Amino acid sequence: MHTQGKPGSVVAVLVLLVLIAVYQLFIGATTLFGAFVVEGTDLMEQMPTEMDAVAETAEQNVWAIYLGGAVCLVYAVAATVLAVMVGRGEPRARPLTIGVNAVFGVANPALMIPMVYGPGAVISAVFALVVAGLLFRRAAQDYFSAPAGETVRS
Repeated sequence: MHTQGKPGSVVAVLVLLVLIAVYQLFIGATTLFGAFVVEGTDLMEQMPTEMDAVAETAEQNVWAIYLGGAVCLVYAVAATVLAVMVGRGEPRARPLTIGVNAVFGVANPALMIPMVYGPGAVISAVFALVVAGLLFRRAAQDYFSAPAGETVRS
């Protein structure tokens, strides 16, 4: 463990990872619940006639709803594991956090094309890229590269 407190960028990364994990867990769980509801009911019979196109699209794209929910839950688990690693100050936490968040930050908006995600994917991607970017700050690099027991300046 490092003898001095965490730099501000590392604390920000830790807070953002926790917030991301909670948000993705909530979104993933509600998305999967919604997919079960869509798949378990006949929306065409329950919707007014002017909503037929919306109900038909939802029934045809239920695979996208499942995929979106699964991706959210996987990312929530990854963010939780990364938050624990960053909190402990493990040296491999920095490259893993950068990698996972950079991939998610690029892939998330790309999943808007097959309609797996909506416009909110851009906001999630921005948060992921901010987390990755904060770890490129000099203080974060020094913190994760310092041997255990050595002081790190913020």
